[in-house]
Amino acid sequence: MTTPTERTRHLVQAGAFLRELRGNRKLPQQVRDEAHRLLRHYPTISDIEHIASVSTGSIFGNPLTTEFDPGWLRGYNNDGHRI
Repeated sequence: MTTPTERTRHLVQAGAFLRELRGNRKLPQQVRDEAHRLLRHYPTISDIEHIASVSTGSIFGNPLTTEFDPGWLRGYNNDGHRI
């Protein structure tokens, strides 16, 4: 079973991964455009923290956690390349 911390961490990391895809000029334009389209409405970290604070678990099965660890983004950056 997925824990609230795992669920939150993977949601945050998925957003970071989409940002990397969007910014990676080595990828086909179609892939970058799709990542951009998905990110237009993807929750920010602040959104995720808010959802976690009001979550009862009914949406995801297990609630999210409000504990955000900046280390979850280690290895991701905004220009689309791995660190």
